[in-house]
Amino acid sequence: MLRLTTVLLALTLLWGWLTPAMAASGYRVGLRTLGVNTEDGIRLDCNIWYPSIRAPRRLDFPPWTLHAARNGKAAAGRFPLVLLSHASPADRFSYHSLAAWLASCGFVVAAPTHPRDSLHDMSQRFSWEQLLGRCRELSATIDILLADEVLAPSIDPQRIGLAGFGAGGTAALLLGGALPNCADWPGWCAQAEAEDAYCNHWGRERISTLCRSLPLRRSLADPRIRAVAVVAPGFAMLFGVDAFRHLYPPLLLVSAGADSTNPSRLHSGALARILGNKARHITLPDADQGALMSPCPPILAEELPELCRSVSPATRQAVQQKLQRVLAEFFLQYLGSGANLPQIPPPPELQTSPPVIQGPPEPTQRGR
Repeated sequence: MLRLTTVLLALTLLWGWLTPAMAASGYRVGLRTLGVNTEDGIRLDCNIWYPSIRAPRRLDFPPWTLHAARNGKAAAGRFPLVLLSHASPADRFSYHSLAAWLASCGFVVAAPTHPRDSLHDMSQRFSWEQLLGRCRELSATIDILLADEVLAPSIDPQRIGLAGFGAGGTAALLLGGALPNCADWPGWCAQAEAEDAYCNHWGRERISTLCRSLPLRRSLADPRIRAVAVVAPGFAMLFGVDAFRHLYPPLLLVSAGADSTNPSRLHSGALARILGNKARHITLPDADQGALMSPCPPILAEELPELCRSVSPATRQAVQQKLQRVLAEFFLQYLGSGANLPQIPPPPELQTSPPVIQGPPEPTQRGR
C-alpha cells in the first residue's frame, strides 16, 4: 500500500512532464497466463500483468513479442484490479503496452480473449449473445482471479475497475448497470452513413433480432466493479435516454475521432449527450480502432493492414501515450486507495415485459 501511495503521489505531481518510459519505472511488470473452462463450457484464455520484483525479459507468444517477467514474483501488497475487454478485431495481446503501463503504475491487469467475439472468431457479432457472453466472461474473470492461489493475494477485491474497447465498451456499460432499450433503433439508419455496418441488410437483421431480447428482465450489473472506462464504444442505438438511470460507477468515456467503425458522432458522442455529467468525456481526435492497439507484429500487419497500418507510428504513439495517461489518472483517482472508493448499490429489481421493437426501414434512396 505504501508503494502504491508513493506511485500515486509521484504521478499526481509529475505527470505534466513525465514520459511513459520514465513513469513506467514505478514497478517492474510480471506476466502470467491462465486458461480455464467456464461453467458454460467455453475456453477462456487470459493474460494477467501485475507489479513484480523481477526484471523483465523478452517473451515470445507468436506472433507477439512482449517484455515482462514471466511468472515473476509479485511485489508485496494488494493492488487494484483492472479488466481490459478488447474490441472485436482484437484479443488478449492487442493492448499489451497499455496493460504493462497500468501494471507499472500499480495495477493488476487482466485481459481475457472473448472466444466468440475476437480477431479469431467474430461469429457472434451484432448479437445479444455477443454482449451477454462478454459480460459473463468478464465477471467470470473476476471470480477466477479472486480464487487463484497465486494471483489473489496481489488483488484488493474492493478495488476493481473495467476498461472496454468497442464492443467491450458496450459490455462495460452493461456491467456498470446500463439498461439497454433499443429506443433509438427504428430511426438509427436514417442518420448513418451509407457504409454503416449496422445498417446494411445483414446488420439490420442482426440488430433487430438483438432488440427482441430487450428490455432486460435482470440487470447485468456487477457491483464489484467500482469504476468503468469506455473507449470508442459501439451499439449506441441500444441506449435511449432512460438507459443509464441505474449506472452507478464513475464513468470515463473516450471518443476516437477517426473511428469509422463506430463513428463518434453516432456512438460515443451520442452517449456523452445522454450521459451528461454522469461521465467524464474526452476525445482522441486522431484515433481509430487500430491506433488504440499496440503495434502489430509484422505477420499480423501483413494480414490486417487496414487495422495495423491505419495510422502512422508517430500518430499511434501519441494516441497511446494520451490514452495511457487518462486511464491511469482515472483509475488511480477512484481505485488508488480506499479514500475515494465509490460505493455501488446492488442491481435493481426489474419487472418489465419486452415490447415489440421495430427495426429501421429498408433504405430506399441511399443505395444500401
